[in-house]
Amino acid sequence: MDMSVMAVFVVLSVVVFGLEIAIVRLVRAVKGRGHPVLAALRLNGIKPKPAEHLLCKRQVWESAETLMTAREQHFLRRLSQKVDERRWRLCPQVRVADIVRITPDIREHSATWWQLFRMASQWHCDVVIVERESFRIVAAVELDDASHLQPRRVRREILLEEVLRQAGIPLIRDRDPTTLISQVSGHLAIHEAGNESISVEKS
Repeated sequence: MDMSVMAVFVVLSVVVFGLEIAIVRLVRAVKGRGHPVLAALRLNGIKPKPAEHLLCKRQVWESAETLMTAREQHFLRRLSQKVDERRWRLCPQVRVADIVRITPDIREHSATWWQLFRMASQWHCDVVIVERESFRIVAAVELDDASHLQPRRVRREILLEEVLRQAGIPLIRDRDPTTLISQVSGHLAIHEAGNESISVEKS
């Protein structure tokens, strides 16, 4: 084969190989940048983070199908039968950070604020009871189980009790559903009696 022809062949081979690499890289880039979520972030001047790229790369979330465990659902049904829902609302799986807030003397978004917020932001109460009309928080209810004996959960329970104590929110908890329902009924009766006495005094 003529040397000049061979040289042309080699050059063309290198060019083709380079084009193949460039095309592969371009396809990958288009796939990453082409996702509407990433495009929307960039359109709003937001640089996507690694977790956001992972979210857009493939399906990583699926439905949990049901809210609460079967035991918690059974407890809530029984509690609903005992509680006058014309007077109270039973709110399941409420995030603790949605029923308490950090006191205003701690500057919002300061290092101290974030330390406290992160401590409680992942916690949930099994049920939060509120007044039906005003949505005023009446109590938090926790149905304990075997997992509450684990060291990690014990720490959470001790801290949760202190957080709610400081916030002035009664925490009603027990491992036995029947006992817990009785405790909740008693607390609501006392709370309602207290409200009625206040109304009488005002009148």
